[in-house]
Amino acid sequence: MAGVGKSTIGLSLAKVLGFDFIDLDQYLRDKEGKTIQRIIDDQGEEKLLELEQQSMREIDLNHRVISPGGSIIYNPKIMKYLKRSSYLVFLDDTFENVNKRLSNAPTRGIVGLKSKSLREIYNERRPLYSKYAEITINVGGKSKEEVVSEIIKLKLQIQ
Repeated sequence: MAGVGKSTIGLSLAKVLGFDFIDLDQYLRDKEGKTIQRIIDDQGEEKLLELEQQSMREIDLNHRVISPGGSIIYNPKIMKYLKRSSYLVFLDDTFENVNKRLSNAPTRGIVGLKSKSLREIYNERRPLYSKYAEITINVGGKSKEEVVSEIIKLKLQIQ
């Protein structure tokens, strides 16, 4: 979900693991020359979802930590591909915390925000994130170092 710290935690995790880090939103901004919100405004949400799917298939997932856009969860085909090809971590937080961090939500390029409230999107996405994730980390009140340490610890337990 937007606002949980995917990019901040992902970058820290990549450094600890010695992996490359890719933020899918930044990847799309660089590739398309537009912000995520501008893509939605100019071409629509479906086009953004299509670009996310195409981009995830372009990226070599080996030795990389990827911070995908939160809307990638709406694409079951790409989620199944990612589940087969990578290790999926759901960074979970309360709606209240997410809402506080997303004071700029209308300009963040959040798919669905034109027709739904942020709470509706949060409630809609959480079960989908849980469905695909190998592990779920509650990030509320934790430092990025604590979250990274927890991810590594739980991944080692799964292997």
